[in-house]
Amino acid sequence: MLADDLALVLAAADGITAADMANQVHRPEPEVALALHAAHGRFRSDLGSPPRWWLASAPAGAVRRPAPAPPVRPGWGLELYPWQVDALEAWRRRGGRGVVEAVTGTGKTRVGVAAVLNELYHLGQALVLVPTVELQHQWVVELEARLPQGSKVGRMGAGGNEDLASQEVLVAVVNSARAIDAHPIRQGGLLVADECHRYGSAVNHLALDHRFRRRLGLSATYARTDDGNLAWLDPYFGGTCFRLGYARAVAEGITARFTVSLVGVRFFPAEQDRYQELTVQMAALRARLITQFGLPAEPFEAFLLAVARLADGDGAGSGVARIYRQALLERRRLLADTPAKDRALESISSAIGDAERAIVFTQSIAASERACRTLGARGLEAAVIHSGMGAKDRRLSLARFAAGSLDVITAPRVLDEGIDVPAADLAVIAGASRSRRQMIQRMGRVLRRKPDGRHARFAVLFVEGTVEDPRLGAHQAFLGEIVDVADRVSCFPSEVWTRSPAALLESLQP
Repeated sequence: MLADDLALVLAAADGITAADMANQVHRPEPEVALALHAAHGRFRSDLGSPPRWWLASAPAGAVRRPAPAPPVRPGWGLELYPWQVDALEAWRRRGGRGVVEAVTGTGKTRVGVAAVLNELYHLGQALVLVPTVELQHQWVVELEARLPQGSKVGRMGAGGNEDLASQEVLVAVVNSARAIDAHPIRQGGLLVADECHRYGSAVNHLALDHRFRRRLGLSATYARTDDGNLAWLDPYFGGTCFRLGYARAVAEGITARFTVSLVGVRFFPAEQDRYQELTVQMAALRARLITQFGLPAEPFEAFLLAVARLADGDGAGSGVARIYRQALLERRRLLADTPAKDRALESISSAIGDAERAIVFTQSIAASERACRTLGARGLEAAVIHSGMGAKDRRLSLARFAAGSLDVITAPRVLDEGIDVPAADLAVIAGASRSRRQMIQRMGRVLRRKPDGRHARFAVLFVEGTVEDPRLGAHQAFLGEIVDVADRVSCFPSEVWTRSPAALLESLQP
């Protein structure tokens, strides 16, 4: 057994990381981390980043998780947590330039508000860039609640046409800011870019006005798969000045403690056959695109971006890229639409009903609608939220969710970024993404700290033996960040939980 191999490694050299052990036993790091957590009675870890591991009987130097760190008050009267103070100090040491990268749900907006307050204290002006109308509304509400009485907060975009000639603070949607001059009237000035990774494109970077002396970027996932960081973001902001990961967020009580349940399902024979056909076809096409047409092999997201660009053109290789993209989309639909995932949702519906609030994430609108029907048939009050809905209907459903009249909402990517979602304590990821950014956004919907100290639970449904299977290295970058921080990570193969679901259901209980 892998756990026995890991015990032998730790007996010889304890206090090492999961990555170190993976190299010694020649297994993927996520698989090693899962084994360490699954045998939580045999192994212990500290709160390092990354954590180090010991045999449970060995002195690990492990410490108990402290109570939530108390907020502190900087000079301008805004309550901040220690990590936020550290982030602002790191930004100031860089001359008021840099990107603060912090996982979703930890309070990045408060860092930006504190920077704006500081700018106003020194008689400056501030421009806050946001990618969406929803985020513009959230920022305006937060700023109006925190700024000194009489401070003027204007809007640019989404019907607003104010500027810094008449406002001290302006919250601008990037689509408008890149086309309109929004420079500071007073000397200096601060530009805060929320979700700043969104501005590393040939079009959006035009909103990054160089006349602002101080520049603060906020993001959960700053890195892009193209050259946008090197070309535009790093030169403008000066790179990352501070990072907050899950280890510190959980250890200081900034986010809720959490558990992860990996739930395997199986394709039906016809689905499995088609999946294999598509996978073989894609492997051949990928090799050809890399060797013959010069597409980058890694990272995979960069390869996909290059495929999309090539497929949208009419040059050499565009036909091959279009065939690859079509096969990729069909394979994704197979994984998203398999009835096996609907049956898994039926099986855990009682745990979903026991949650205070639950969110089911899918990869498509059709899958979200199907999940909603599945859970509704089990007696749960469920609603779908997706990009095809009007903003008013979306807000109404979220308000019902916040009020407790909905047990669960099902949603594709519309909830991944920029939508203010009421805190939930259970997330079911029925369509796991290969994107680290998307998975971190989804984690943040559930990790917000609960007033009563409840822990969050995540269930990740995956089709066994496919690109979704974490035992085969799927989601390695993302799982590598969370498995060492989670209170427990459990894997439930289909052949086990379908015969006896009690352990799975227990793992999802509050």
